[in-house]
Amino acid sequence: MLPDDIAELRQLVDLCRNSLTVRSWLFARFANQSVTQAAFRTTLSGSAKPEVVARLWSSQIAEMVFARPKASTSERGAYGGLSRSRILLLIARHQYELTDLKTFLLVRLWIRCVAVRGRCFPANLCRITLEHWAAMMADGEGQFLRNALNAVRFFHARINRTIGEVDFGPHNSWKIHLLLHILDSPKPCYRVSELQAGLPAKYRHVAPRAIRRFCRHCGIRRDTRPGRRPISDRKASRDFSDPPVGGTRSGPPLG
Repeated sequence: MLPDDIAELRQLVDLCRNSLTVRSWLFARFANQSVTQAAFRTTLSGSAKPEVVARLWSSQIAEMVFARPKASTSERGAYGGLSRSRILLLIARHQYELTDLKTFLLVRLWIRCVAVRGRCFPANLCRITLEHWAAMMADGEGQFLRNALNAVRFFHARINRTIGEVDFGPHNSWKIHLLLHILDSPKPCYRVSELQAGLPAKYRHVAPRAIRRFCRHCGIRRDTRPGRRPISDRKASRDFSDPPVGGTRSGPPLG
């Protein structure tokens, strides 16, 4: 185990080796400009105003470096009240049901980086992995660690082929297709019959009750207005109903 100060210096060396941007800024602006040095000191103290931070880099870069993560879960949008990014997040979450989304995506990124980059890893990936590792160590039940192991086994078992619908099982496949339909057809709200009709033929046996429950769980708004449905909706619902006994359909008397 290295002393903290030595480990920190080693981390700085690795960062400078991997980042041309950091090297250029450190050797040129910070080393030669007293204004940059003073601005960086103030920034490290946490009391820097935007105009001070802007002396370090361009205002656009400074804004991105010090921006806080946005809460995307409360985003509202044109897809049944959800945003496009929220629908994409739900699709990714239902693609693999044995682990939480963040662990699944981190394992996927690490396996790709190990295969392509060897021992040189992006700084942003290392940072978010360290934060997630802290959450894993705080999980006394060990669920995060089991999730990571499941994800590692999942990807290594499919290392030389494309991962598709068959890998996720029938339980979640119809949900992914329903979300894809919503992504292709933005509306303020959706009728259950429309969502059912938008599924591939092999999933149209899914009960309306299950679709309603799924929409409620995900926060997708449903069209619950009373009255007759549009002709397209009525036609779609007839495709899922059983034919009448005797092959005839009752109706008003003729004449």
